[in-house]
Amino acid sequence: MSCRWSWSGPVGLAAAANLAERGLRPVVLESGARAGAAVRRWHHVRLFSAWPELVDPAGVRLPEPTGWRRPGDRFPTGAEWAREYLEPLADALGDRVRFRARVVGVARRGHDRTVDSGRDTEPLTVHVLHDDGTEERVTARAVVDASGTWGDPNPLGGDGLPAVGEPSPTASRTCWTPSSPLGTRASASPSRAAATRR
Repeated sequence: MSCRWSWSGPVGLAAAANLAERGLRPVVLESGARAGAAVRRWHHVRLFSAWPELVDPAGVRLPEPTGWRRPGDRFPTGAEWAREYLEPLADALGDRVRFRARVVGVARRGHDRTVDSGRDTEPLTVHVLHDDGTEERVTARAVVDASGTWGDPNPLGGDGLPAVGEPSPTASRTCWTPSSPLGTRASASPSRAAATRR
């Protein structure tokens, strides 16, 4: 039960690299087929940060023994970030990264929502749903939720709540990033470039 759990975007992989460097055995659960699945959805957008600001020090040290080197000081696209950093880092973590595994719940072992006593000392139970339909319950000492917000758009209301008449924040909207007329030469923040549509 010495595992920690996270997800395989930039934050989840950096957390896993830091834990691995400290001698712990993290397990990274990614619902997508490969590392950085959400980043790949806006693959054509050029990031507003250069490489030195996009890599974690432990995330650099872990893949270096394989011959990987941090790219130069340019501003990568989402596709370049995923291909040139997230994939090599996930590869360096090896079998500690599990793909097509979606976390559908986290709870304290042996405690339902009405039991409070002892909650702070019990490990966590992570409920995982795999693409093939199988389910798994895993015990963990800690969980890092680095799932991000890409697949969970904000509601349309201005105060963080659904707008009047909006059935639910995700019922009739999808996240997308429009292709730039300049192709991958576009310079836009992923958060500014992301849009919603009906």
